[in-house]
Formats: sequence, C-alpha cells, structure tokens
Amino acid sequence: MNTTANFSIPVFCRILLSLIIIFSLFKQPLQAQNYEAKSVIYNTLLGGLSGGIGAVINKKPDQKWFKAFRKGFLTAACGGAIVYSGKKINYLVGEKKELGYAWLSRIVFSAGNSIVENASANIDVWKRWHFDVGFIRLEFKTGPFNFTPRIMPSALGGIIFLASNSKFNVSETIRSGTFTFYTSVINYAPQLVASTPTNGIVHVTSLRGPIFYETYAHEMIHTFQFQEFSGVNYFFKPVSDKWKIKSNSFRKLSKWVYLDINYELMGANYFLIQGGYKKNYCNNFLENEAEFLSTGRPACK
Repeated sequence: MNTTANFSIPVFCRILLSLIIIFSLFKQPLQAQNYEAKSVIYNTLLGGLSGGIGAVINKKPDQKWFKAFRKGFLTAACGGAIVYSGKKINYLVGEKKELGYAWLSRIVFSAGNSIVENASANIDVWKRWHFDVGFIRLEFKTGPFNFTPRIMPSALGGIIFLASNSKFNVSETIRSGTFTFYTSVINYAPQLVASTPTNGIVHVTSLRGPIFYETYAHEMIHTFQFQEFSGVNYFFKPVSDKWKIKSNSFRKLSKWVYLDINYELMGANYFLIQGGYKKNYCNNFLENEAEFLSTGRPACK
C-alpha cells in the first residue's frame, strides 16, 4: 500500500467517527444519549485495542512496535465504528417490520469486523473480507482473489445446541440471513421469549406482531456481539504459524477450520463482566446496547 493510502485510513477514521458521534448525540433524547455514546465508544475502543495489540504481536521484524500499534489501533478503530453502524442498522428490522434489513446490517457489520481482523493480523486493510452465516465463515481474499468457506467450531457447537432444543425455521433463516429456530418454551431460559447463544436465534412460537420484529432486531445485535472479539483470534497467529510449519495435518486443517475463540470471550464478557441476565439484566451493557440500538429504549424501562 502506498503512502497516500496509509495516510488516508486514519484520516477517514477520524471523520467517520466524528460524524457518528455527532449524529448519535443529537438524534436521541438526553437519556438515550448515554447508551448511544457508550456503544460508539465501546465498539470503537474494542476494535482499536484488539487491532493495535494484534498488530504489535504480528509486527514485521523491521517495524517499530509503537508504529505498528498506532496503525493497527487507528485502522481497527475505524473498523469498530463501522461495526457499531452495522449493529445500529438493525433498528430498521423493527421499524419497517422486515427481516431483510438483517442482511444489510450483517454486511456492514462484517465489513467493519473484517477491517478489525486485518489490523490485528497486521496485513493490508483490504486484503481479506469475511461474512459469517451460522457456523460457516465465508472468507474472501484479494490480490489474487480467493474464496474459502471455513467451519467455526464454537459457532457450530452453538448451532448444534439450538438444533437439539428447538426447530429450524427455513423461511426466517433465508429472510434474515441468520440461522433461526423456534420452540414453545426456551428450556434453558423459560423466562425469555428469545435467546441468542451463538450466531443463531431461537424464539418462542407465540412471539408475533411488532414485538417479534423488535425482538428479532435485538437478538441480531447479540449475534454480532459474539463476533466482535474476533480481532483477538489473531493474537495467536504466531503460534498458529509455527504449528503449520511443524504439522502438515494442522496446516491442511486450518485451511478449512477457523478457530473462533471470540465466542468464548463473549460468554466471559456477558456472564462474568456484565453479570449475565438472571440477576443483572437491567444493568447488563450488552443487553442495553442490543435493546437501545434496535428500539431506542433501554433494556428495562
């Protein structure tokens, strides 16, 4: 990448982030500003820090660590701002009562998430893009172009768990681009009308009308929260690269399998840091982010 391109990325990031913050603060009432601003800051910093730290871990031999961190942080912060935008688009699902907007939200989110991952891996920001459908990661590489579908083991485990406890809904899956299941009662959380334990959604059959679309939009954001830590996956790239040299079997397997520890990190964040949903639902930031960005309301009125 040339010098002009390198310079334009942080400049574009600052402009984009400034516009998002201004739009967020003036669009909503005072009470809502807090949730909007927190979401912008959370996604931007989460992206920036994972990108900056990953860039240092994966820096080139002749690259100074602080320059690697600066470039990774600024680039990934930009990706984090786009991640926030992808989450925010889900309000259209509830407002328009149309699941098709979930496709748009996932496309935007995936673009931002790809930028964060590339910054963490310390590679060209445009080199690799991905789009996750259920437990399949559709990975696209540029220069030369290459397409590879990869299985995500943690996401696969979650989908198997959902499939064993509920029924697969083909129509809603196609309409939203997100694996969707339904059941009469969510047996592991009977107090809930919908749940997202992975990159897939389960809802009760009685959920109908406008509340269905608002709830679906809320759960869509949870699917993104499971993916937002994927920049951390590249913290382990040096170890993975060594294994590929030592083990021909691992090298072949890694082409088709993507180790998605971001799912375990989301679980730790949700239950250990945020306090889960049984005792701390109203104060759980991830629940408030999902509810506010999808409906404009906090998790608990």
